[in-house]
Amino acid sequence: MDRPDKICDVIKLVGIVRDHSTEQLLKDAKLRPLDQLLDEADLIYRYHWATTSARLKGEEAPAQLEGGVVMERHYALNWLIGYMDQEWDDVSTDT
Repeated sequence: MDRPDKICDVIKLVGIVRDHSTEQLLKDAKLRPLDQLLDEADLIYRYHWATTSARLKGEEAPAQLEGGVVMERHYALNWLIGYMDQEWDDVSTDT
């Protein structure tokens, strides 16, 4: 995955969702191997800790990371890896 330093191309993603049925999107989706997901979850945890720490200190996020993107990715990755067996609406992003 790209570094979480900018918001995704929303127009492009809306087009993908708009132009494909739910069935087609599910058919084309491929979950990455667990070891890759765990590595990415570990990295995003560290990014989230760094951006949260900077925010609390009134500093700029390090390495031009986008704090909101980091948090959303942390949320999604925690759900994908089954962090603490939490349901989607209850996923925590502890830092």
